[in-house]
Amino acid sequence: MILISDSGSTKTLWALIQDGKQEKMIQTQGLNPYFTPPEMMQDIIHNELIHKILSDNITQIYFYGAGCSTDKNNNLIRNQLHHFFREAHIEVFHDILGAGRALFGRKQGIACILGTGCNSCFFDGKDVFPRIPSLGYLYGDEGAGSYLGKEFLGKYLKNELPEQIKTAFDNKYHYTLEDILNSLYNKPFPNRFLAAFSLFLKDHIEDQYIHDLIYFSFLEFIQTHIIKYDHYTSLPIGFIGSIAYQYQGILHEAAQSHSLVPEKILQTPLEGLVEYHASGQ
Repeated sequence: MILISDSGSTKTLWALIQDGKQEKMIQTQGLNPYFTPPEMMQDIIHNELIHKILSDNITQIYFYGAGCSTDKNNNLIRNQLHHFFREAHIEVFHDILGAGRALFGRKQGIACILGTGCNSCFFDGKDVFPRIPSLGYLYGDEGAGSYLGKEFLGKYLKNELPEQIKTAFDNKYHYTLEDILNSLYNKPFPNRFLAAFSLFLKDHIEDQYIHDLIYFSFLEFIQTHIIKYDHYTSLPIGFIGSIAYQYQGILHEAAQSHSLVPEKILQTPLEGLVEYHASGQ
């Protein structure tokens, strides 16, 4: 049996494959090596995954993850998985390679991720060639959930929101300035804290102010990432991730402002990755 995982900063989806077909899907917390210490990874795998599958039956694992862009991080993930799946052949890849394979198979295109964080690459059908590094929620993540949350919270704290949006936010969350700063600077996973506010934005998507905040965040992603690739106007472009999927109408608007039309917008890459690996690749 084959186990394929798509891991972001917030959640990991695990697909169990037998005879080329998906038998089961399991969701756990995210396993981003930049945010999740090794001991916490072991706890997540043990408490949220391992008791739901027959680990001895797993012969191959293909793990695609945010933060899996260096040998050190890939080895860290591989070692945690090997602790539980000692007989399995384990391969760890960056999530952007998973996006390219899921969106385009063996064809070329520009693959983009807009989830909790963001990333992009030119995919030639085999390998990925990122142009702009993914710098995380402090210096990057344009258009992603953490970026939307950071933009929104910044305007809230500076008292720049329309009154009706500010009132709705206060009624829902009851945060003090200390609560927010503590979550950003003292508690773990500040990127998840920021990205969680995308749910509030979704509830108020009909408000023009919220619409524009999302629209201009997507423009920032396009201008920072997509237009930096050669021949970007002639290559197919695809998006993967919860933010791209939830706000695909606004994403299309932003893309059209640059005469671009996304070929695919997928919530997760798993369906494409299942097809890719089931075909023997």
